[in-house]
Amino acid sequence: MFQLYKKRNFNSLMNDTFMFFRMMGKDYFGNFIKIAGGILLVLLVLVYLAGDIYFESIFTSGVQGVDNNNILTKYFDDNLAYFITIGCIIALLIVIITAISYAFPVVYLKLLENKKNTTTKAILKGLKSNTWKIIKFLLFSLFTFLPIATIVLTLSALLIVILIGIPIVIIMFAFINCWISLAFYDYLNNNSSYFEAMGNAWKAVFSNFWTHVGVTTIFYVIVYTVQSIISVVVYIIIGAFTMMSSNKYDGSSTDTASTLGQLLLISTLLSVLLSYLLNNLIMVNQGIIYYSAREADENNSLHADIDLIGNDLE
Repeated sequence: MFQLYKKRNFNSLMNDTFMFFRMMGKDYFGNFIKIAGGILLVLLVLVYLAGDIYFESIFTSGVQGVDNNNILTKYFDDNLAYFITIGCIIALLIVIITAISYAFPVVYLKLLENKKNTTTKAILKGLKSNTWKIIKFLLFSLFTFLPIATIVLTLSALLIVILIGIPIVIIMFAFINCWISLAFYDYLNNNSSYFEAMGNAWKAVFSNFWTHVGVTTIFYVIVYTVQSIISVVVYIIIGAFTMMSSNKYDGSSTDTASTLGQLLLISTLLSVLLSYLLNNLIMVNQGIIYYSAREADENNSLHADIDLIGNDLE
């Protein structure tokens, strides 16, 4: 069983995150796909349907001539109700899948903390019991974390004109995300009010600021790098296809343009899929930071060892 409560330094926070997925990855992602897979699949299908029309219209109008430049606008106007409906459904699904992707790791680690089986049924029960708290956290964050993040990141971005501004932006981005994540963990795991959770998370971040922010930065860089590599591979394929097609077809080939649209759409779908899957890496890492900060403050592992000794004596 993976040990949550443990005092960790920078290396331990990094290594234990990867160790968690080596030990629990199959069970973790198996449950995640069972719970979120259907919703994510529907989202991808709808994005594909909407994106297919968009890319096909753009590329087709580009190769067929000036008369078709307004084809996309005309199509939207003729099918306005359809696109509004699809857009609303996509927006709703994004909210649902995003909430699940953030809450799932919290519930999963909570089950491990309580030494309960991490079954799909147990995770679903935990998600359902926290639904209202998840909604409240989202709504409250729109009026607290969002303005704070906007102000801090804007001020940091203004410093980009000097070299020191770039690392400041990165540090502030990691700090705010770490603060929000730890507040979310605290709010769902304890009976704290929203602002108490914010305060507890603030203390947790600053209990070992550079370690927590540094680890958070590293994992965001890892996620960004993986997504960038996938995007680069797709764009290389698109570039190679374009070069080969230019030697076989003339500039009015609608088949070539349609295929380019499909490749760009596939890149978009992969980006959406990866963003939700890799978000688990970040949130689990934040959970390990959360339990490590609690261990440093509460010594829960020591209390657990004492309880075990008492049970053995009995």
